[in-house]
Amino acid sequence: MDTTSSHVVHIGFAEQHIDSIEFGEHQVSLLVHRHVAERMSHAARQRFARIGVLDVPHTLEFDTYDQVLDQMIHLVDEFAAELGPPTAVVAMYEHVTLPAARLRDHFGLPGVDTETALLCRDKVRMKETMRSGGIRVPAFWAVDASTPYADLEKIADAVPGRLVLKPQRQAGSFGISVFRDGTEFLAHARAHGIPDDHEVEEFIEGDVCHVDGVVRDGEIRFISASRYIGDCLNFQNNRQHLSGVTFDDASTLARITDFTALVLKSLRLHTSTFHLELFLTPDDELVFLEVGNRFGGAYISDSIRAVYGVDLVRESVLACMGLPSEVGTVTGILDHEGVGASGWLYSALPESEPCVVRRIRGLDTCPDSVVLSDIPNIGQALNGDITVFPTAGKFAFAGASTAEVERDIQRLAASYSLETAPRRIPHI
Repeated sequence: MDTTSSHVVHIGFAEQHIDSIEFGEHQVSLLVHRHVAERMSHAARQRFARIGVLDVPHTLEFDTYDQVLDQMIHLVDEFAAELGPPTAVVAMYEHVTLPAARLRDHFGLPGVDTETALLCRDKVRMKETMRSGGIRVPAFWAVDASTPYADLEKIADAVPGRLVLKPQRQAGSFGISVFRDGTEFLAHARAHGIPDDHEVEEFIEGDVCHVDGVVRDGEIRFISASRYIGDCLNFQNNRQHLSGVTFDDASTLARITDFTALVLKSLRLHTSTFHLELFLTPDDELVFLEVGNRFGGAYISDSIRAVYGVDLVRESVLACMGLPSEVGTVTGILDHEGVGASGWLYSALPESEPCVVRRIRGLDTCPDSVVLSDIPNIGQALNGDITVFPTAGKFAFAGASTAEVERDIQRLAASYSLETAPRRIPHI
C-alpha cells in the first residue's frame, strides 16, 4: 500500500477538463463507464493511478451511474488496498454528483452529502425545499404512470395557461413537453400516458436566466448572472442557438445575488460550484426554476474563465477535495475593469447524423467582442458519438454593455453556420 500521498476518487471524465484535475501529490483513481474508458487517450490514462470500468449503458440518461453504486463501492475498496483509503470523491458533472455524494456518505468523507445532492437533482424535492423556504416556485405536481386521470384533470383546471411536463431528474431540457393549455395536456395523457418520475408545472412567462459561481463555507466567492438569449428548450426542440448575456445593471445583479444566497442556504450547499436557473418575469419578479451543484455546461464556464479569470471547472475539483479556492477575493462580474458585460454563443448543429465539415460560413462577420472560440476544422467529422449538445461552434464575448454584447451574439448567430456532407461509417 502506498501511504505517501492521498487517494482521490474521480467519477466521470471528459478529456478537455484533465488539466483541471488536481493530480500533484495525490494518487487519483477514476470510475467511468466503458465507452468513455475506451476512448481516453493514452496520455490521459497514464495520469490516473487506477481506472475502474463501470458496467453502465452509454446513453443520455442522467441516472445510470447512480444505479451502480455497488460496483463503485467494490472498485474503490479494491483500489484502497493499493492506494490507501479514499480521502475525497470528486464529481464535476450532472450525472455523477449524486453517486459521488453516496460514496462520500458510505466512506465517511467530507463534501456535499446525499441529502443535498438529491435536492440538487430531483426537481420536485428541490422545489418543495424552495417553497418551504419562502422562495417563489412555479406551481408543480409530481406525477407518474399511476396518477389517476381525475388528479390530472385537477392539475389542468388549476393552471389557466401553458403546462410543462418534465422528468424529475433529467437536465438540459431533455424529455420536456410544453402544452398550450390543460386540454392539450389531458389529450396527451389520454393518448400516451404519463411516464414515471415526472412532474407537471405551470409555464412561467418571462426571461430564463442562469447564475453561475463559487460558494465556500456558505459565502459566495464569485457570481455571474446572465439572461438566456437562446435557451436549452429551443436548442433541443428547434435546433436554435444556445446563448446568454450577463446583466450590467447593478441593482438586478444584487437582487439575483440575494436570491441565489437564499437558494444555496435552503439547500445547505456550503462549498461547491453551482448553476442556478430562474425566471425574471415581466413584473420583475424572480422565480426559481432549478439548480445543480456543478459548473454550467455548454460554453458558460469557458466564457467565465476567458473573461473573468475564474475557472469553475477547477473550482469544482478544489471544492470536492476541500482545498482552498483560487478565487483570491470575493468578486463579481461588475468588478472587472473594462468589461461591462459578457456572453456566450453555442451554435446548434442541425444535422443529427454523422457528417463532415465542408465549409464554414459567417466568420467574416465575427465581431471584435469575441474573446474565445472553439470551431471545427474543415474535414472534421461530427456526430460520431451521442452528445448532450451537438454544436457547430462556440464563442465567448466581452463588451461594454449588455446591449452591445447581445447585439453581437445575435448577429453572429444569424450569420455563422457550417456546410456539411454525410459521413459514411464503415460497418464492422
